[in-house]
Amino acid sequence: MNPNSSVDTIETIDIADPQYQRSSKNKPDKMDKWSYPMIEDGWVHAHNSIRGEMCDIEEALNAFEGNFPDGFTAWAIEALKKVWCNHEIHIHSHHSNEDDIMTPYLKKRINLPEKLEDDHLDIIDKMNDIRKSVENLKVGDPIDSVRLKFMSYKESMIPHLLEEEHIALPLMRAYFVPKEIDAKVQKITLHQPKVEAGSFVYYQTPEHFRQSFMKQQKVPSFVWNLYFKPRYHYFIKNMIEPINSLKNGVEPTKEVGCFSF
Repeated sequence: MNPNSSVDTIETIDIADPQYQRSSKNKPDKMDKWSYPMIEDGWVHAHNSIRGEMCDIEEALNAFEGNFPDGFTAWAIEALKKVWCNHEIHIHSHHSNEDDIMTPYLKKRINLPEKLEDDHLDIIDKMNDIRKSVENLKVGDPIDSVRLKFMSYKESMIPHLLEEEHIALPLMRAYFVPKEIDAKVQKITLHQPKVEAGSFVYYQTPEHFRQSFMKQQKVPSFVWNLYFKPRYHYFIKNMIEPINSLKNGVEPTKEVGCFSF
C-alpha cells in the first residue's frame, strides 16, 4: 500500500454560508450527528483508494526505463492494459456513484458548485486519451507518451478529489444525518464493480477496514467473508500483481489478462 495514498486532514468551507442553503426548511445543523471524523468517512476512503491506485501506477511508470531499456515487452503491454482497464472501471463507477446517486440527492438541500460535476468531463477526456495510447502500444515503444498523459490526468484528479472533500463532504454532513446517507451508500455498495470494492479495502488495509470501518458502519462481520474478502483478493490479483510486475520488471508467472471492457 502506498503511504502517499491518503489525506491526513481535511480543510473545509464555511458550512453556514447561505449560498449553499437551498431552502430555509433545511438548515446546516446536523454536523454533530456524525459520530466519526470526516477523515474516516467512506467518501474519503473511496478517494484514498483512487489516490492509492494513481500513486502505484505512477511508480510503475517511473520505474519503466530502468526495467525496460529497450521499450515495452509484450507482457508489459498486457500488464499495463490490465491495470488501466481496471482503473478506468473503478473511476467510471465512482463518477456514476456521485453523478447518478449522491449529487442529485445532496442537491435536494444543498446548492453544490457545478464545477464539481463539470470536472468529471475533463477527467474522462484525459482517461480516454490514455486508453487510446495504451490500447495502441507496440513492442519496443517507449513509455513517454503514456506517462505524460497519465501525469496530466493525475494533476486534474488530485485537486478535484480534495475540492469534493473540502466542499461537498462537510456540506453533506451539515445538511444530512448519517441514516439518510447510509441508504445511498448501501445502494452504491451493492452495485459497485469488484475492483472498486477491493481497492476500497486494500488502501485502508483489511485490518482497518474490518476493525474500524465495518464497526463504524455497523456492517455485520460475516459480510467480510461473503462479500468484501473475495473482492479484496480480486483487486490484488488484477491490479496489484500486474502493477508490481511493472514496478519490478519481472514477468508474472501467470497471464495478466486481456484489454477488455
